Amino acid sequence: MLISSPSRPTRRVPPSCGRIHAGGKGQGSTGEGCASRSWTFATRHTKVNRLGGGMSQVVLLVACEGDEASTCMAHALLARQALESSVPVEGAPSYAKGRVRLWFRPGFHLDQDDLDERWETHTGERVEDVLFLSKHAASSGRPCLTVHPVGVPHLGPEETPPYGGRSGSAPPPSPRLAKIWRSLLEHAEDARIPEFEVSLEVTHHGPSQKAPAAFLEVGSTAATWGHEGAADVWADVILSLLHEELNGGSSPEAPPQVPVLVTFGGGHYAPRANQMGALEESILGHMLANHSLPFTRDEHGAVLGSWAQAVDVALDASLAAHPAREVVVSLDRKSFRGWERRALFDHLEARKVRVIDTATHRTMLDGS
Repeated sequence: MLISSPSRPTRRVPPSCGRIHAGGKGQGSTGEGCASRSWTFATRHTKVNRLGGGMSQVVLLVACEGDEASTCMAHALLARQALESSVPVEGAPSYAKGRVRLWFRPGFHLDQDDLDERWETHTGERVEDVLFLSKHAASSGRPCLTVHPVGVPHLGPEETPPYGGRSGSAPPPSPRLAKIWRSLLEHAEDARIPEFEVSLEVTHHGPSQKAPAAFLEVGSTAATWGHEGAADVWADVILSLLHEELNGGSSPEAPPQVPVLVTFGGGHYAPRANQMGALEESILGHMLANHSLPFTRDEHGAVLGSWAQAVDVALDASLAAHPAREVVVSLDRKSFRGWERRALFDHLEARKVRVIDTATHRTMLDGS
């Protein structure tokens, strides 16, 4: 069983949502509340905002036609009238306000490689962050709202990722990842989602791109993908998160001494990151569960497997999202065998990456 326990008390962080994927190809129902809707959004009465190619960087929200949760989340955003209809990009509807863009895409998220570069090619705007609005699928069927980075850093070049992405790679995690998590936690007891749990998830699946990314999800079955309350909560989180960007500015950054926290080990629902990322000012990088750190040993005791590749990709991508900050690591030590821990410590020491505990992390956040 996968256990998640955030630092602040809440009864709605999922103990186990089973095996998952997100944004995949499949038929969703309309669920309760969010009915199927037309993709013809702009009318002759709608103000059309022309994209400003002179803007240096934008935050790109992505909604996919084949994903019911995705379209419901996007429509909840549009209902707040915070975004204005803009020109189609690659023939697909887009919306804009300040430095924020919403792009409706045909198909499914896992097919949407290189959206950051494609957007820049067609608009002249550089993408600083991609936030995918998506469904979350889990065998348990437990209703939940989750957020996570993307990538498949542990797979070898001969392996085909089952849910998109490029083997052995991971985009930088969204620099807003921890802020999204803390905002989501504030809604853990929201009356609009009484049956929902909230949690981070570890890094997994595609698509592939160069810009930082995160998936914002509603789970876990067709019965809840169209849940209006869940879509409304996500709209609140997104509009609060991007308040400055919607007005053409940038959100304030954490103090310079705050490190980027990368976590290794544990289960799929990132119990250590749930706790440590909930602390004010905390910054999260990639989070790899044990299943993304494959260790083996040969008959001579030599440590093999793609675990070191996964570690290096996660560290490098997390640094790319925050190039001026120190990257530190927190280990779920009990989830590793002794020889695995030794190999990890030796590898991190060789890279001059500090392994810290919760108390040290708190001290770093406080600047003391």
